[in-house]
Amino acid sequence: MKRRAAREIAFRLTYEMVMTGEFNDDTKEDLLTDEHADKESRDYIESTIAGIAAHIDELKDVIVKYAKGYELERIYKTDLAALYVACYELLFTDTPKAVVANEAVEIVKTYSDVQSYAFVNGILASVIKEASNG
Repeated sequence: MKRRAAREIAFRLTYEMVMTGEFNDDTKEDLLTDEHADKESRDYIESTIAGIAAHIDELKDVIVKYAKGYELERIYKTDLAALYVACYELLFTDTPKAVVANEAVEIVKTYSDVQSYAFVNGILASVIKEASNG
């Protein structure tokens, strides 16, 4: 399984968490089985969702900081899930920043409103700029 597919599974699990308030182990196992996730993909997905859960308050703060004029509750849930995954990767992993931003935008183009990708891209550009200056 390619990293893009693994990232999409992490997004789908995060979206469920956004909607229900928690990550669901049954859904995770179903997705990993249905998508035939290899060990590397499984490790990426599990570490990503565990990292999001561990840093959720920090991630919320970062997103709200750059979502000028938007309360967290007003952000489309699909966009929020993509932002959690991307911001976690940007702030807590060594994944190349351009790859993270590009794949988050592609996920949003697939799953969200037609104009959401610009909103998500703007937030991620600000996160990347701050991370580069920090």
